Amino acid sequence: MPTVELLIAGGGGGGGGSNGARATGGGGAGGYRSIASEAVTVQAYTITVGTGGAGGASGGINVGASGLDSVAIGYTGSGGGGGNANAAAGDGGSGGGADSTAGNPGTGNT
Repeated sequence: MPTVELLIAGGGGGGGGSNGARATGGGGAGGYRSIASEAVTVQAYTITVGTGGAGGASGGINVGASGLDSVAIGYTGSGGGGGNANAAAGDGGSGGGADSTAGNPGTGNT
């Protein structure tokens, strides 16, 4: 049976919008899955490539959007969390960043 090697990466999270008073956190990187050998059969497979999240609007406490998941052959790379200012950032493949004086960074996962 033929095999394939897979590298699946989710879309990155968007950065937080500026609130004018302090810097905002950047979006988190998309999580990835690396599969050294996966048995496949000769057929069509659906592969979804996750897009990156949009940045937060400026002028307030605006979280960047999380990136979307990428999926192939039953494996998922989670999208990255959006960044933020003054509040908690988004969770994702890598959690989004928060600013240096308030808020918490997001939690990462695979």
